[in-house]
Amino acid sequence: MRRIYHRFPQSIDLDFELNRPFREVLACLARMHDTHTTARGADGLVKERILVQIADGRTQFLDMSDLSPLGGDITEMADFRIDLQKTLLTPEKKLPVSDNTFFLRIADKGAMTECYIAKEGRGDLDAIDLRNILKGACK
Repeated sequence: MRRIYHRFPQSIDLDFELNRPFREVLACLARMHDTHTTARGADGLVKERILVQIADGRTQFLDMSDLSPLGGDITEMADFRIDLQKTLLTPEKKLPVSDNTFFLRIADKGAMTECYIAKEGRGDLDAIDLRNILKGACK
C-alpha cells in the first residue's frame, strides 16, 4: 500500500537516490524517529531532536511510534514529515533555537530508493542538510 500525502508540495528542493532498498530506508527512518543528540554550541549545550511522521489516509500524518510494525503494508512509495528541532539547554530553562520541517517522499526503484525533499517554512537547515542526515543514518 502506498502511503502518500495528497498535499505533498509540487515544488521539490532536492531529489537524489539512496543506494539502499526501499525496506532498508523505511527501517532507517523508523530508527531515526524521536532520537536526539546534544552538542556544545557557542551559547552552551544544544539538543538536536528528530521527529518523523508518516502519511496516513492521504490527509494527515501519523507519528512513527503509533505505527505498529513498519514496512509490512508499505510498498512502492511513502511520504514523511520530518521535524528537526534545536533547543538551547540552560540551567534555568530550555530555549528553542530553530525548528526545521521537511516533507520527504521515498519511492521504490529496486536496489535504489529515490528521495524527494521539500522544505516547509523557515529554519537554519536546507534540503542538503537533511540528505546528509539520511545518508549518514542509512549507512
